[in-house]
Amino acid sequence: MNAAAAPARSFLDRRRYALLFYSLLLTVAIGPLLEAMNFGRTAMEAFLAVNLIAAVFPIVLNAERRTLFALIGLAVALRWIATHGPNAPALAILGAATWGVIALIAAYRAVRYSLSSVRIDAERVYAALSAYLLIGVCWGVVYAAMTRALPGSLLAGGVVPPAGLGMGDAIYFSFVTLATLGYGDLTPATPAMRGLAVFEAVIGQLYLALLVARLVGLQTAAHSR
Repeated sequence: MNAAAAPARSFLDRRRYALLFYSLLLTVAIGPLLEAMNFGRTAMEAFLAVNLIAAVFPIVLNAERRTLFALIGLAVALRWIATHGPNAPALAILGAATWGVIALIAAYRAVRYSLSSVRIDAERVYAALSAYLLIGVCWGVVYAAMTRALPGSLLAGGVVPPAGLGMGDAIYFSFVTLATLGYGDLTPATPAMRGLAVFEAVIGQLYLALLVARLVGLQTAAHSR
């Protein structure tokens, strides 16, 4: 590595979870806005791919990271083919499942990192927050694939969305569910979709309760030494 690239590499290593957090936050914030544009769905797919790469980058085990990068390529290919091929619903589900597996592995690694030291610093807090956002984005990808495979499984204002559910709307519904806000503008209409929504809501509440308790415990232990 040359001298010019060393500072940039050092910055990425020290701020990898902070960068992941802001990348995920940007995707969540601009997703619904992109849906209103002609190129919105393509842009959202690009943002999701970037987020996956950013989520895998902090993993320090090279073999695991290379495997996950290969799976990212597979997930992106499956989702691209699903929008053009004749077996689009099946491939959409497979692509979403692959995306979800990668995101959950990355979220697990982020949680482990955030709890790996008694001393809680900003990077570990970013890791914990990134895991929460990864869960929400992951479920959003699954919701979008479900509505593509099973039209009518999610209703907007009581009717099936005529243009289908875009990724931005799916991620919006995911975070509304994860935070148990329950606005009611988008509602699950099938047992499978309701099951996914309930599972996400439970995961979201348990995650916040258990993680906050653990972080507070670690911080208290650090101050008592």
